[in-house]
Amino acid sequence: MPFALDLMMNLLKIDKDAKIQSRSIEIASYECDDEHIIVCGKLRDRRLVQTYTLEGTPREPDAVHHMRICMKVAVGTLTIEEIEAELPRVPHDECADMHRTLEEIKGFTLTRGFSAKVREKLGGRSGCIHLTTLLLAMAPAALQGYWVHNDRKPERRRISGEHLEHYLIDTCRVWRREGPLVKKIAAAAGLRVKKKNGRA
Repeated sequence: MPFALDLMMNLLKIDKDAKIQSRSIEIASYECDDEHIIVCGKLRDRRLVQTYTLEGTPREPDAVHHMRICMKVAVGTLTIEEIEAELPRVPHDECADMHRTLEEIKGFTLTRGFSAKVREKLGGRSGCIHLTTLLLAMAPAALQGYWVHNDRKPERRRISGEHLEHYLIDTCRVWRREGPLVKKIAAAAGLRVKKKNGRA
């Protein structure tokens, strides 16, 4: 059976070589020390065909956005202790200063409500939509890095009720509170999961 994208393109009779724009986001986590990980993200937008400015000047295919964010995360609390950004390629001169807006994020914790807080601080005219998009994509990736960091040593391979509640339960259908996976993990860890009304 063809891959879904191939099937769709065949149905719509779209030439795969007719791609005009691409966006890529790459995120990786690194060991820092026993108490921290470093999470770095990179976003690139590329214009793949010739376009024209408002004045009618032709523009050749080129990068439009290229930006990077790195943050130091405390694994004990999942607090962002340090965060930096650089924008090697932006479409407008004023965009170059947007990296300063991320200073507002220092001290935030990667827990429920993080995305809403980021949008409140950096959304709309307060920041850059592309930096915000990258940062929001980095949050769940940072949690993956956190789990891998913990799982590398048997003595760190544990889960608390707080972690289960804040970072896993009801984050998706598989991790729904009443589902079999939550029951299995809670039983293995010797935890009692609260019901929706707050009772165990």
